[in-house]
Amino acid sequence: MEYPIEVALKRPLTVGETRIDKLVFDEPDLGTAIAVEEAGSAVEQRIALLTGMAGVDRAVLLKVKESDYREITRRVLDPYQAQVAAEQGADSGNGGAAE
Repeated sequence: MEYPIEVALKRPLTVGETRIDKLVFDEPDLGTAIAVEEAGSAVEQRIALLTGMAGVDRAVLLKVKESDYREITRRVLDPYQAQVAAEQGADSGNGGAAE
């Protein structure tokens, strides 16, 4: 997975006086990882992950239209989760004995 991932919004957002016509997602940082771990539900974990990756406030992400969210899921969330699962699988193998 290569970062950053730019997702153009079919339905641009207006937050205050700012128009947002794309979101740019980068690899999560440690603060985002902690926020995801501390989130209470799976939905809140996804919100924490995506807001952290895009560097936007929660209020911005919650204004994203469903069609744009599906595109974000397809291009960002699903590949990221697959990458994490693959890395965790690689880490859980039968390594050599500790010395």
